[in-house]
Amino acid sequence: MSEIKEHYIEEDEIDLKELWQTIVKGKKIIILVTLFIVFLTLVYALKTPNEYTSKTVLIPTAESGGNSLGGLGGLAAMAGVSIGSGGSMTPDVAFNSLLDNYEFMKEFVSQNNIVEHYTKDDFDKNYVFALGYRGVYDTFKSSKDEDKKIDKDEEIFNTIAMIQKNLSISSDKKSGLITISYTDKDRNYPPKIIEEFLKDSSKYLVKNNLRIINHKLGYFEKELMTTDGFELRQSISQIVSKIVEEKVMMQSKTYYQCDVLTEASVAYIKDKTKPKRGLILVVSFITSIILGIFLVFFLEFIRKEDAVVTT
Repeated sequence: MSEIKEHYIEEDEIDLKELWQTIVKGKKIIILVTLFIVFLTLVYALKTPNEYTSKTVLIPTAESGGNSLGGLGGLAAMAGVSIGSGGSMTPDVAFNSLLDNYEFMKEFVSQNNIVEHYTKDDFDKNYVFALGYRGVYDTFKSSKDEDKKIDKDEEIFNTIAMIQKNLSISSDKKSGLITISYTDKDRNYPPKIIEEFLKDSSKYLVKNNLRIINHKLGYFEKELMTTDGFELRQSISQIVSKIVEEKVMMQSKTYYQCDVLTEASVAYIKDKTKPKRGLILVVSFITSIILGIFLVFFLEFIRKEDAVVTT
């Protein structure tokens, strides 16, 4: 029994030794594969510009809504009118809804000349590269004449898709703070995009809510004129006052139902979001060695198969 075990151990040792010898014999191939892949990765790393992120933090204002009216909220509900300004929709949900709305985004892109910004000749003049060298990027950069002609609608669609990808709107569940961030290769551009998006979306949302509020006011003012009874008139008057207060508060905010905690600013030149060039090169180096070893074993397998066939 011990002889059989020793035989297996000897076979395993021989196998490992053969594997190592195969690797050593094919070390030139492994080195060439590694150098080639790492070189391509280095070119990619030097060609890719840095991306930067700016963000604005907003404080959502607490809504009084119909619940603070006590019995008056019930009276309004019986009349079929909701006093709350937006129901359960928080500002971050409202902003995200507009971000996903193609018609609003089309208007937003057109009004702020965003397509023109990304298609002008010097759109990449502020790009930052590794070691401050942009020669590799300029070498691979295609000219306008070489680019495929794209019609205006497709350019707008592509720009909207890019903004939807790079613009993030999130809310912290504990603090309630809303963070709006934008990532771009031009570090000067994210603050402008964030500011313009907040302005346009707030204008849209306030206008829509004011239309609803004015409808409520018209209804209750009409009821106030036709209602008899001091107590009922007093209750309706309080509802009207609350709606007017809601209207004034909504128009007093810089952004829709929010106060600004921190404004978006241009990111520091060394504070890039991506690419993680060091990590990319390390992963490329390890992967290339594995691929090189695999190629060596594959070639050795083919050689042995050919040797068996010829014999």
